[in-house]
Amino acid sequence: MPGNPEQCRLNAARCLRLAKRARRAEMRESLTALSDTWTRLAAEHEFDEALLSAISELEFSKPYEALPLALKLRSWPTSVTKGALSKDRCRR
Repeated sequence: MPGNPEQCRLNAARCLRLAKRARRAEMRESLTALSDTWTRLAAEHEFDEALLSAISELEFSKPYEALPLALKLRSWPTSVTKGALSKDRCRR
């Protein structure tokens, strides 16, 4: 996956440094918001990497009930894991 969480954090720090030097309040607010966005992007990237890693380790020969367990999620509704969705709903 392209991107680098560390680079995102560096960009966030640069935005904060610029915000501290900004003379206008709206510029400080914009740069602070941009810093928050970079920080959030870094966290999302790390989460996505962990998720992709967990998915790549799954054995798809096992039933779907293993997926929430492998991802440390709460169980899915039985109607989803047992294939109770109607063919009509799947076509949408």
